[in-house]
Amino acid sequence: MVRREGIEPPLPVPKTGALSVKLTARGLSRSVARFSHFDHGECFFARSDAINSFLLFRIRRPLFYNARMSNSPIAILGAGNMASALALHFARQGRSVRLYCIEPDVEDAINRKHCNPKYLKGHRFPKHIAASNDIQAVLKNATTVFVAVPSHAMKAVLETARPFLSSKAIVASITKGLHPKTLEPLIHSGASALPPALQKRVCFIGGPAIATEIAKGSPTGLIIAGKNRKSVLHLKHLLQTETIKCATTHDLLGVGLASALKNPYAIALGMCDGLKYPTNAKALVFTIAIDEMAQLLKKAGANSETIRGLAGLGDLLTTSMSPHGRNRSYGERLVGAKTKDPKKLKIGIVEGISTTATAVKLSKALKVQTPLLSSVDRCLKRKSGFEKPFLEYLKQLKLS
Repeated sequence: MVRREGIEPPLPVPKTGALSVKLTARGLSRSVARFSHFDHGECFFARSDAINSFLLFRIRRPLFYNARMSNSPIAILGAGNMASALALHFARQGRSVRLYCIEPDVEDAINRKHCNPKYLKGHRFPKHIAASNDIQAVLKNATTVFVAVPSHAMKAVLETARPFLSSKAIVASITKGLHPKTLEPLIHSGASALPPALQKRVCFIGGPAIATEIAKGSPTGLIIAGKNRKSVLHLKHLLQTETIKCATTHDLLGVGLASALKNPYAIALGMCDGLKYPTNAKALVFTIAIDEMAQLLKKAGANSETIRGLAGLGDLLTTSMSPHGRNRSYGERLVGAKTKDPKKLKIGIVEGISTTATAVKLSKALKVQTPLLSSVDRCLKRKSGFEKPFLEYLKQLKLS
């Protein structure tokens, strides 16, 4: 059996669907079978009747395979927790990885100490992971570029990167959020900073992925969205291993929206934890959140079923359970707090704060009723008693 990751001990050639022909080679009668493994290309095996064993006869590379891309360095714009986890994942496969980093202490730690204690504590980096604040050097000869920067910096970073991007590059973003003016997912507004040819190959990667768990090698599911099939399959080929599994879709809008919208709802689920409503209330809020998100996707012109998969339900479920989720943690610490400043609450960047206001604007523009989302927005606008609008929402809630 041939897999993308390599060659396993061969299994008997399947009878059903196989095309068998007879060959004569050095006096041995051989039966050759040809069959297709999904998008892996055609695989050929030869069975020697004389020695009753299977010999590899020929392998044709998958149609999306590109030898030049497979050997080129991988560029990651960003050096935070997810950027570092991805770098570690690729480096473990023997790939050279360059991180674009604007923090001198982080750059120094990666290059000299081969670790990133600020964002990914407890993991040793292979020497073929390097960091630099020189974006031109990071992008040199890179044909696969991942964008993993805070949402507010995404477009500016892409504009800086534009002159140095290869004309054959595939750009994939993991940055989640909505543009405050256009109300589009950031992957759409960010892509506008790229040359037209590269815009066609832009992809977005979503799904329930906690950086620390990726770094530990825990089984993880991702979804890769993009309009260009070859780009999507290239990224799947690059990312997928025994621990990371990738689904694919052309619903770029839906995955982008779902990945951004889950953050405000994660804040609500965090408030359930802060209020000591650990199970029943969280299940109720979770169900309503999925329904509101599905309505928003449908009215926006995306596939509402996308919300039922990894990008929506999966991502929100992970956030609502994980102690590492910043949006959930923020909602939890907001209850009874004297401040709503994430830094003072000892939390880093909370993307859901800005996304909440933008998501409310989107719901009004689409004329979709989202009372749960609106309650989170009111919580974030208060100067004290931040959880009160959410509590009032739960008291007045009526189910149909």
